[in-house]
Amino acid sequence: MVTDTIYRALRRTPHIQRQFKRVVVRLPHRRRQVVHFGQRLWVDPSELHGFYLYYEREYDDYIFSFLGDRLAGFARALDIGANVGVYTSFLAARMDKVDAFEPEIRVLPKLRANLQLNGLTHVRIHATCVAHVSGKVNFEPPDKANEGIGKIAEGDGIEYPCVSLDDFFGDSVGEPCFIKMDIEGGEWLALQGARRVLSYPKFPVSLLIEVHPEQITSLGGSVPGLKSLLQSMGFHVYALTPAGVQALTAGLNARFWWASSNAE
Repeated sequence: MVTDTIYRALRRTPHIQRQFKRVVVRLPHRRRQVVHFGQRLWVDPSELHGFYLYYEREYDDYIFSFLGDRLAGFARALDIGANVGVYTSFLAARMDKVDAFEPEIRVLPKLRANLQLNGLTHVRIHATCVAHVSGKVNFEPPDKANEGIGKIAEGDGIEYPCVSLDDFFGDSVGEPCFIKMDIEGGEWLALQGARRVLSYPKFPVSLLIEVHPEQITSLGGSVPGLKSLLQSMGFHVYALTPAGVQALTAGLNARFWWASSNAE
């Protein structure tokens, strides 16, 4: 499509590129296919994730490079907040056991389509939230401009099913496990519901967490409290930056955290 060529050609004039972006995100795009770290993906360029993948041709690239060097040490993966499957497809192409959690009914067909596109038939999809308990939670669905911002809500919302990681795993994690978590503040609840299985696990466990400070606060938690919770379970917590893992400073303003049951 000619618009992506024009968009990238305007990188030398950022102010014009920003104006052009306002136009292209409103265009009636059909789905487009992109390739990201070896996986093909159907995306909608008028939606935020699709925009970055199609127009910017970038999506958390330093995170994927970081993970690519480490996944061999794990036997299974959980993608909590799978969305359309950018991370799920990446994980499933490299691991035999992958569970994807995505509660939003409008997004689930897109997740399935991307797994099918890559021939990844071994992923178990769970149409549920992950929270501090199993049962029901109030959920605020995302808008069309950003399908990744659906979230558990303290106030009004639609009842969605939820499961705790303690209930999901049962007695223990059972094998080296990688967990990616991007659930718009719900990380505060999900980790509280994993105290039994993730407290000093018998097998190595690492978590990639996208931290959402405002949403955590709306659910009664705090960013320092999240770090303390992970440390109380025996995890070493770092900021994950384009330069790699770094000390998580007092400001706690890193977007991505890497928490490991083994010291880096």
